[in-house]
Amino acid sequence: MPAIQPARLKQQSALLVEQFINPAAFIRSLHHLLEFYADRVHRPGQAGEPPPLIQAYRVKPPILRQILMDLEPLAKEKPDQALELCDQLWEQPYLEFRQLSASLLGVIPPSSSAAILERVRGWIRQDIEDHLIDIMILHGLENLRKEDPHSIYRLINEWLATSEVQYQKIGLRTMLPLVQDPDIENLPIFFNLIQPFARSLPSSISPDLIDIVEVLARRSPQETAYFLRQTLSFPNSPDTPWLIRQVIRVFPTEIQSSLRKALKEKKEEVE
Repeated sequence: MPAIQPARLKQQSALLVEQFINPAAFIRSLHHLLEFYADRVHRPGQAGEPPPLIQAYRVKPPILRQILMDLEPLAKEKPDQALELCDQLWEQPYLEFRQLSASLLGVIPPSSSAAILERVRGWIRQDIEDHLIDIMILHGLENLRKEDPHSIYRLINEWLATSEVQYQKIGLRTMLPLVQDPDIENLPIFFNLIQPFARSLPSSISPDLIDIVEVLARRSPQETAYFLRQTLSFPNSPDTPWLIRQVIRVFPTEIQSSLRKALKEKKEEVE
């Protein structure tokens, strides 16, 4: 694996993106470029990371960052061609090609939101790399989170409404960046989405729900505590006491006291 020389990488990337409107040529050239920078020493499972489910060149992150940077202005100018390139990249059974495809989706203008969401729905499956799901969520949906968050809310609701726990988990993971965004002030929409899980929670998605509730508690402790007390008061909410105990530490002291009181009253009511 040769050392990365920024000037040479920029030149290589510039030559590559000249083939933006010819996906077949772009893909051939990208294979050659990644082969040039491939890590032939690294073995799957080193450094504690799980081995990839598909083939990987294992290039350093600056390689794909430079290519994406050079593709971005073209994707904004010609979104239809960018979507076509995304499709061709995703069909390649290589981790880096799918990473680039997912990231490229995130720089396409939100005017193409329907086409972007169609690909996200089609590509996020139970058998793909967990790492690719994260890229799709964090980067592939980036423009839509900023410009058309309601389309993301609908997507999240679609996943949460399924009976498949894996897709419910993806829905919660997709929600987290929105919950973390200080510019999004409509917190009740998140409470409405998570309430069924705050009442009855599959263990496999409990870490994702805890992450969301903790962020909500830090952003609006009073509102989040009210949501938890209200959920606790509902019948058939067996997992709400457990959830409150997991997140109570992030609340201010006085709110912790009110939540403990609510837990005690609920326990006495059940007994």
